[in-house]
Amino acid sequence: MTATEGNGGNENGGGDRAAGDRHTWDDGLIARRAQWRAGGRAASRPARAVDEGRAEEAVSDIPHGAAGFFPGLPGLSGLSGLSGEESGRRSFGGPPYAVYQAGVRSFTTGTLRPRLEALRQLVGLSRSRLEGRTLAGAARVLDEADARGRHPYGHTVVAVAGATGSGKSTLFNALAGAPLSEAGIRRPTTATPLACAWTDHADGLLDRLGIPAVDRRNPGYPYDPALRGLVLLDLPDHDSAVPGHRERVDRLLGLVDAVVWVVDPEKYADAVLHERYLRPLAGYAEVTFVVLNQVDRLPGEAADQVLDDLRRLLDEDGLALGEHGEPGAAVLALSALTGEGVGELREMLGRLTAESGAAERRLSADVDGTMTRLRPQYVADSGPAGLTERARAEFEDRLAEAAGAG
Repeated sequence: MTATEGNGGNENGGGDRAAGDRHTWDDGLIARRAQWRAGGRAASRPARAVDEGRAEEAVSDIPHGAAGFFPGLPGLSGLSGLSGEESGRRSFGGPPYAVYQAGVRSFTTGTLRPRLEALRQLVGLSRSRLEGRTLAGAARVLDEADARGRHPYGHTVVAVAGATGSGKSTLFNALAGAPLSEAGIRRPTTATPLACAWTDHADGLLDRLGIPAVDRRNPGYPYDPALRGLVLLDLPDHDSAVPGHRERVDRLLGLVDAVVWVVDPEKYADAVLHERYLRPLAGYAEVTFVVLNQVDRLPGEAADQVLDDLRRLLDEDGLALGEHGEPGAAVLALSALTGEGVGELREMLGRLTAESGAAERRLSADVDGTMTRLRPQYVADSGPAGLTERARAEFEDRLAEAAGAG
């Protein structure tokens, strides 16, 4: 899932495409502002083990709020046996769940397997006929499929991405139920990617992503069955001017299974966001979430109008929207500060993880993009020269299989 392989756009281009006074959407999105009780990264002391039986009974009592598990918030202290300061590095105990074990639903047994095999054969047939740089993208997809396939489908890696000031880290903390990622007025706040995993068994995946142990955290409620298997990443700001931040973002976007894009009412129409990321990544709609954060700042019907305009822009980007039961990106409004809408997003991520299909969908989109770029190399008029009729038929068969039409 690499934006740089698409239409890069003008990184310096301005031009926000703002909302007009056209639509209204009455859904009572404006919520009261709650006090942000805690900030800063969680302390690094190990968290105490939680009794799994007691924990699973208590999870249904946890409200879907902004902080989820911040010290001082009513009704939350003591539910999991962890203090806010103790929600830190990953060290909680617990038995491994079967879905996390090696060999459970790998890519080699799913619907993606024949397409990957056909692409591999197509690359093999083409090595002596096409330039290496032409095949480089296909080779990267195959390498990524091999690397991700060594880890079970039971984990779903979701990145929380956004621009400076969008409230990305605040939302990450709300989903995690603990103040794990620093959120504040200093910009940029997130310097390195931070991971939060609802499992003790994601070390292999996090090693592959290059997330060091010091940047791995427990969620406030590690045994929440609704999020079991979720690995959540808080990325640096994609528009950060700090050297290396954008490169880290782009690298991880090419490795994760799904992305939550966080936008705010002021910069939701930013040209860089749409031209560098959302438009080139339109093919990944089924593993994309776009959330309009900070709706508590908008008066009256303004939130409805901005959300409608955001949907319009996403449609112009070519990003299919998952509406009326159709597959596509999920678009919703929320306030990470007050908690309005956070529970809905949390439920969506829980369903995505429980389905265990995000990684396959993302890789399938990788193959789709690769075939779109390779197809002109194999059409009859401009395909590899000097092919016999039998060889050309072989190319066409592999091309059709890799494209999912075989």
